[in-house]
Amino acid sequence: MTVSTKGVLRALPLAASVALAGCFGGGDPVDPAPEGQALGVPGDFEVCSYESDLENDGYASARMTYPCDLSGGPIPATTLTGGFTNTKEQMEWLAEHLSSHGYAVLTMTPNNTLGVPPGWRDAQFGGFAEFEDENGRLASPLRGKIDLSKRNLMGFSMGGGGVILAAEEMVDQHTSAIALAPWLGAYDVDFAAIESPILMLGSEFDELAYATERYYSELSPNTERGLGMYAGASHFNWFGNAETEYKKKFRTLVTAFLEVHLKGDTSAYSYFEGAEHDEHVQEGWFSAYDYQK
Repeated sequence: MTVSTKGVLRALPLAASVALAGCFGGGDPVDPAPEGQALGVPGDFEVCSYESDLENDGYASARMTYPCDLSGGPIPATTLTGGFTNTKEQMEWLAEHLSSHGYAVLTMTPNNTLGVPPGWRDAQFGGFAEFEDENGRLASPLRGKIDLSKRNLMGFSMGGGGVILAAEEMVDQHTSAIALAPWLGAYDVDFAAIESPILMLGSEFDELAYATERYYSELSPNTERGLGMYAGASHFNWFGNAETEYKKKFRTLVTAFLEVHLKGDTSAYSYFEGAEHDEHVQEGWFSAYDYQK
């Protein structure tokens, strides 16, 4: 698979804590706390979305969310899928959050929600290419507004397995990848082939996708990589749009990873090895943790 990359990086500051506005409700921005932005809460941007003209053979349906204010220039982008039986609607809690922080997010339902990890890999391929299509389509709300050189792959459960399979094949065509409680089943992966930075997040008491730490251990030592296993969490905390104590924690590291790798904001490394991370450790967020640059 060949993917063209072009465009320039939009330099965006860490967004201040704010309730979602515009299409999904209202709220006024507030100043960030002196100790820094809490990335687990909504950002400054109002969120817009559409589902039309996003057809692709790689998935059954998709929804694009993005910041309504596109005046700042091309924006970074990420794919997103759920897992076995999941539809795109069950991952809106994460998609809308990320768009409020300045990202275009294509959330997809795979062609077969009862399928196997390669089906979610194909959705990743389709979604990754769809950003290029939307960036060039004449009537697209995002025409010329997506930074094609800053694209992340992300999925949950079998969707996380699909991310790993896609990252193995794409090597370094994508900027970064995030596998949320990933599950590969019996599919073999050459983890050493993954060169782009990758974050793997999982749950201490995952009843289904219990191999996250093993997958992480097989990554190349030359690859920038992170592992976070959330203490007390289960597989079922990751999908559905009801707010829980865990979703804020999940959003925090996902957003921080994208801030570093898609926006180039190295100050967000503090969520992995600095003051914010130390605070989260003291609060008991993790049952296992590692980050290697």
